[in-house]
Amino acid sequence: MSSKGAITVNRPREEVQRLWGSSEYRPKYIAAVDAAVRFVDAPGDRGTEIHVDLKRSSLIRKLRRTAQALVGSEPRAKVMDDLRRFKQHVETGVIARSEATPEGERAERKLKQRPAQPVEQSEIEKAGV
Repeated sequence: MSSKGAITVNRPREEVQRLWGSSEYRPKYIAAVDAAVRFVDAPGDRGTEIHVDLKRSSLIRKLRRTAQALVGSEPRAKVMDDLRRFKQHVETGVIARSEATPEGERAERKLKQRPAQPVEQSEIEKAGV
């Protein structure tokens, strides 16, 4: 079994490959796991597609993957987080953050969100609605 992820970066393939190899830009999770990475020119001269394939074949790896999914660290989600960060860093020079999520968008955080709840009257008044 394998997990795959892909993203298109609006830069030439040679530049994307060079940046991928640099320690400043290298995705941490993808670099730490057994992953096959391919760089392909995007159709219509629209940048470079990065394809990541995590090899997951042994029983132990399958069990580890199940456990990771339960605690919110499923490998494909982490790969997609890394690819989004890489794309942002290459295209804009920064990784988008907000006061609500200063560490940036992460799949782990989304899995730990609580269900939506009704807004209390005091919160409505505070917002001026």
